[in-house]
Amino acid sequence: MCVELEKCEICPRKCNVNRLNNEKGFCKLGNEIKIALVSSHDFEEPCISGIGKDTKSSGTIFFSNCNLRCVFCQNHEISQEGKGMVITIERLAEIFLEQQARKVNNINLVTPTMYAYQIIEAIKIARNKGLYIPIIYNSNGYENVNTIKDLNGYIDVYLPDLKYYSDDIAIKYSSAPNY
Repeated sequence: MCVELEKCEICPRKCNVNRLNNEKGFCKLGNEIKIALVSSHDFEEPCISGIGKDTKSSGTIFFSNCNLRCVFCQNHEISQEGKGMVITIERLAEIFLEQQARKVNNINLVTPTMYAYQIIEAIKIARNKGLYIPIIYNSNGYENVNTIKDLNGYIDVYLPDLKYYSDDIAIKYSSAPNY
């Protein structure tokens, strides 16, 4: 099990809840992995999904919940209401391999922050079973530096969706100090 969930400091909020005991912090997550959508995405950034009709897609996995609560969120049902289904680390590893079997360009982890340590475990399992395509960490940019350091060797491309340049604005629109 992911010991980092025992006193959660995965994101800058550092809620310190014991997610292993299913306590929930700001992101409303306990120890489960919850995904909202697995798809082949043709319209992600052209550099990762390809350009032209004969190119491959990006293999997106949209995770439920979020460590931000942006008032302007276009995925409110997924990010704030937690729409999605609960899966295991082993199932997540299988999904990575299923995406690869679809001949996608990459595994594109969308809003992965709160699941970083479960994702690491799933990548280990999947790599032992033949996963070789690049892994993209497609996040909201509200990250703990130590978590990013722990992802070293597992993530190939970081694709942060930078939201704010000002702490005042981050607090106003996402209750996110130290963004």
